[in-house]
Amino acid sequence: LLSLIGLCWTSVAFADDDNKITIKQTGGDNLALQIQQIGMKNEIKMYDTSSYLNGANMSLIFYQNNDGTNQNTIDLWHLDGSNNSIRWGQGGKLNNAADTTFAYDGTESGGHYANLDIHGSNNSVVGWQANSGAGAHTYNQLIFSDGNDVYVEQRGNGDKTLNLNIYNDDNTVSAIQRTVGHTANITLNGSYGTTLNLLQQGTTAQTYSLSQSCATAGGCTITMTQE
Repeated sequence: LLSLIGLCWTSVAFADDDNKITIKQTGGDNLALQIQQIGMKNEIKMYDTSSYLNGANMSLIFYQNNDGTNQNTIDLWHLDGSNNSIRWGQGGKLNNAADTTFAYDGTESGGHYANLDIHGSNNSVVGWQANSGAGAHTYNQLIFSDGNDVYVEQRGNGDKTLNLNIYNDDNTVSAIQRTVGHTANITLNGSYGTTLNLLQQGTTAQTYSLSQSCATAGGCTITMTQE
């Protein structure tokens, strides 16, 4: 368990199967970071040399667990703004968006990738992806606006991909992918927010694409279940 208040930059040599943390903080007040990486081949890093963390009162909690030989990676890209609370895990499970404790089920082969890019204030981002011994999951997230609540869950065997882009304010997103391989590409925009509930499950691989521009006063609601 590694708990950090603030961040420092450390240069060390790593083996290919080591757990790695490479984060550079270029601003921010009252930033609290807690990281737990178990097993091997887990890495949390900046997306590129131009990436940065910035803002005030931002709490980040990350968890990775890997007992396989496939690499787990979480890329952080920008994450600027204030009052962001972000909790993300790979190889560990949460019961729901309110759960704060990642649970390990005893079988996790790794191979997961998450890219988190968040701009703006007051975003609450919670999510996790884990397998039951096979299947690599990928999550790409871009949020360029304020006041969005997001919960993502990718679980079970079979490769899963979720690409989520949010360009407007006040969206509430729950996206859950279970069992076999599924793919979802979601873009949210418009004058008003959208409440989106997506569930992909069952034994048949499903694909879902949404490009939403909400123009309805009071917001829009979309519920999609694929089985």
